[in-house]
Amino acid sequence: MSKPINEPRMVQQALVSDEDLSFELAALVPPANGITNAASTFIDKATKLLLSDKIMLTNEQHTAVTSAIAITQLTVKEGAAISKLLRNPDASADIIAGLRLTSKDKQDAR
Repeated sequence: MSKPINEPRMVQQALVSDEDLSFELAALVPPANGITNAASTFIDKATKLLLSDKIMLTNEQHTAVTSAIAITQLTVKEGAAISKLLRNPDASADIIAGLRLTSKDKQDAR
């Protein structure tokens, strides 16, 4: 007969065996995922606006929306990095280094 799971650490290991998500950080995961979800929703709605036959945007409005989509796509990547940080804090140095590289790429593109 197996021993019942009654300690948070044991529950954590049973649910997420491939990641080191601590029960202390678990409550931060849904709001972190919300960042990515909100950004994805924005991209979807903004793209539909750009493709709409019913709404004609000025050149400035079109540029603003396409720029906002590009920024939001970066937000999706950064939201994913936040989730990775929470799920595996031991790999935080690698994740942060990846964000710095992404940030440097953004500056180089300007």
